[in-house]
Amino acid sequence: MIRLTIEGTVARIALDRAGARNALPTATWLDLASIVARVPMEAKVVLLASDVPGIFCAGADLRDLSRLADDVGARGAFRMAMRDGIEAIAALPMPTIAAVQGGCHGAGVALALACDMIVATPAARFAIPPARLGIGYPAPDVARLAARVGKAQAARLLFTAETIDAAEACRVGLVDLNADARHVAEQIADNDGEALRLLKRMICDPLLNDHDQSFEDSFASTRFAERVARYRTA
Repeated sequence: MIRLTIEGTVARIALDRAGARNALPTATWLDLASIVARVPMEAKVVLLASDVPGIFCAGADLRDLSRLADDVGARGAFRMAMRDGIEAIAALPMPTIAAVQGGCHGAGVALALACDMIVATPAARFAIPPARLGIGYPAPDVARLAARVGKAQAARLLFTAETIDAAEACRVGLVDLNADARHVAEQIADNDGEALRLLKRMICDPLLNDHDQSFEDSFASTRFAERVARYRTA
């Protein structure tokens, strides 16, 4: 259902559950966390994508969710499994890109929001439909959505459960670029891996006390000297 491939310094995590439009049951969220743990630290960028044409992720598996109506004990297990998978993506130290080339719904949006960037093609569609199902949405994912698009647009997407296209998603800030995600990943991978990790830490945790020292220390690396020499002779 989920595959990890390494191409140079680009790690690609691919969803591949065609029969269910990449909907993820409880066990697969745990599989995702395990696969993310196998991403090598040498990778400069991680691309989260789909191998199923026309869909990124349909969200949580509704057949799996339906049992939660009666199985009280399974509710927490599902919530924690989903949390493990999403937070594993969010915790990666290198830049991450969600490559959305089709439908992205429900928990699939939460999964994409865990990435540093969401890059979509014109065929992408986004919807967060739990209000239609009569359920909520995990609080950490609501917070990520509001941080990305603002409180009003988050309310719009959650309250209306409407489907928006790639252009509208870009307009409201849910999508960062309408472009080829692989090309963006290769642009990132052309840069220095340690610098990328440092910059990600500064973006994700701007109040950490060691940022000033880390910035100063970066000038001492042999990589800096090599890259400066390269630019000066270009």
